[in-house]
Amino acid sequence: MNRIRHLVLTLLLCLAGQFDTAAEVKIGMQKQLLVDDHVVADRTDVERRLGIATKANGGEPIFPNGRFYGTVLHDAGKFKMWHRKADNTGYAYAESFDGLHFEPKGELTGINFAGDINLAVEWNRPTGDSGFRFIGGYDAPGMAAGIAVSTDGLRWKPLNDGKPVTFRAADCHNQVLWDPLAKTYRLFTRTDFGSGGGPLANTVAKNFEVRGTRGMTNPDIYADAAKWNIVRQWVFDREGPREYLRRQIYSMTVWIHEGVYFGLLSVYEHPADVREGLTTDKVKRHERDVMSFYIATSRDADQWDLTWVYAGQPIVPRGPEQAFDKDIVFPSSTIVTHDDKHWLYYHGSNERHGTAELKPAVWFEKDEAIGLATLPLDRFVSLHAGDVQGTLVTKPFRLAGEALQVNVDAKDGELAVDVLDARGKPIVGYSGKQSQTSKGVDDLRLSPRWQQHADLSALIGKTVRLRFRMRNADIYAFQVTARK
Repeated sequence: MNRIRHLVLTLLLCLAGQFDTAAEVKIGMQKQLLVDDHVVADRTDVERRLGIATKANGGEPIFPNGRFYGTVLHDAGKFKMWHRKADNTGYAYAESFDGLHFEPKGELTGINFAGDINLAVEWNRPTGDSGFRFIGGYDAPGMAAGIAVSTDGLRWKPLNDGKPVTFRAADCHNQVLWDPLAKTYRLFTRTDFGSGGGPLANTVAKNFEVRGTRGMTNPDIYADAAKWNIVRQWVFDREGPREYLRRQIYSMTVWIHEGVYFGLLSVYEHPADVREGLTTDKVKRHERDVMSFYIATSRDADQWDLTWVYAGQPIVPRGPEQAFDKDIVFPSSTIVTHDDKHWLYYHGSNERHGTAELKPAVWFEKDEAIGLATLPLDRFVSLHAGDVQGTLVTKPFRLAGEALQVNVDAKDGELAVDVLDARGKPIVGYSGKQSQTSKGVDDLRLSPRWQQHADLSALIGKTVRLRFRMRNADIYAFQVTARK
């Protein structure tokens, strides 16, 4: 009986907000992106919304007549682009100061590209053990993934004596990158699951190609560049085993930002469905046999939140009729962060993918170019409140700094931040009427204030929660920082 009485009392205390049931999260001074509920304990009258990317150059290409399947990085005041040559015989390198106008700098040497060539370039592990600044995944002979390294981005040295480091991959991005969170190299490639005896052989229509993706790890590629452990390989199947007729993963690469893994997904929509016409039409915007650019998020680079894929909300939408990107948007292998913006480069085409499933095969003539969209810093996903006041309460965490910064768009609304103790009880002087309400603000780094306190210095070392009260506002991220 005493045990039952204790359980009832515990439940009542939880409902009253006076009992700490949430495990303390360690955030330190790491920015917390609100792309998921990793740091969220409770939210009321708020909904998650995808950020809005704005196409640069009025929606026109920044690099006409260009085939991408490449990468843009930013370093030492320059944007550095690796792109497939127009004649499909190799890769070229170009630089830009403004991210819009690129100057050719040369062609890549040292890589024995094969097939429908591809290259994804990343910064190599930031140590002095290799001497190579760049690492790249590419299409090696046999349609498998190869790895090469470079000091200058132009001259490359393949690992594994130029031989493939995996079994069959695909003719789109093969991305290798160093993961500083897990302290291992990761390799992402496509895996085909078609009817030729693959994992989906019993459910796939005869001769129908089914595309999936796989992630692998290798802590030391210099010891053995081919020793990869498969973490997971998968396909879209939330809607059942024949979802491949609706959507497939054409390619997925990963960008690591502020403790979050962002999957950059090229999704093949209604693959091989060419019922909208068998002849080339560069004017009409098609809805089938097209490719779109979505983001997914993860905390372990294994299990992915595919919310935006199934909501049909690409991060960079395809263009309207007559646009260069009306039918295909294929992302760069990574995202550039510079000047308080994210730069999302992509390959655009004005016709559909085409298919070999029909006999004879159907392929479309298309113009190809490189486009760019940008997004304000960290505004990929928000928690939004409308006319009704919404609240967001974090899990408890130990306060490591004196100041708080909030990425918020409340230009037509308001925001106030309360500080609570670990059990959710308001801390005197930091909540309710003591919390100043910010109205009409749109700030990447808003510093909340309290009537009696300019910062959080009196609470350093204590375990606290934050409660955001907002109306007609979007919160994207928050960060505890040191006082300036």
